[in-house]
Amino acid sequence: MTIKEVEELLEVPRATVRFYEKEGLINPQREGNRYRDYSAEDVEQLKKIIIFRKAGLSVSDIADLFDGAKQIDAVLEENLENLNKQMEELKGSINLCKKIKEDSPEIDSFNSEVYWNYIEEEEKKGNAFIDIAIELAHEEKKIIASHLGWGIDRDGNIYDLKQCVIGTVCAIVLTGTVFGLFSGNWGIGNLKEAVRFIIGMIIFESFFMIPIYFLGKKHPKIARKRNGYMLLAMCSFAVVLVLFVVFLNILGD
Repeated sequence: MTIKEVEELLEVPRATVRFYEKEGLINPQREGNRYRDYSAEDVEQLKKIIIFRKAGLSVSDIADLFDGAKQIDAVLEENLENLNKQMEELKGSINLCKKIKEDSPEIDSFNSEVYWNYIEEEEKKGNAFIDIAIELAHEEKKIIASHLGWGIDRDGNIYDLKQCVIGTVCAIVLTGTVFGLFSGNWGIGNLKEAVRFIIGMIIFESFFMIPIYFLGKKHPKIARKRNGYMLLAMCSFAVVLVLFVVFLNILGD
């Protein structure tokens, strides 16, 4: 069966099918012309994946189920706990939306103090709201993963710990080697400098990436060209920094 036929049968885009293949959840054979040939077993596996995803399971959880690393009862129990937590968070956010809607405030006269106090009072009662830190944590994880060569799925979960460890070590060793080439000194100090440099780069990139990420939520154009806008922001910052240093030197003279 071709990927087009699988698309039509399961009503999912081919990008989704190939994503699950990349994650190692399915492994279709290739014909002599190198095209993928999806068997009945592959289609059945895809159905299971889609069912579990619709139930809220992460890609890593599904992989663990297929590998036998986790039992289905334990995975579903954990998933139910997470879903119930999300429902409580959504309930709090729904009530907040209803309250704001009932008050019918204009954005110019929006009294943030009133709703801030409302949220605080509700949280004291044990009611929850959507955790806005989750998106931030996922974005930070992507930045760290990109620098250290980690592999994470679209849920933000690490799917290959061994590869992550190897990627981290390689990043530190390569960066340390570069420091050694430039300084002419070789030793453990280079590795320490490499770790500091990588951490600094992660912080520096986060400074630009996170605001652009949230701007992209509001402006789709920015989301589509996020890397381009980030590069523009970093270049602009570099120019301003250089001009600032030049200005300080002029003042010093």
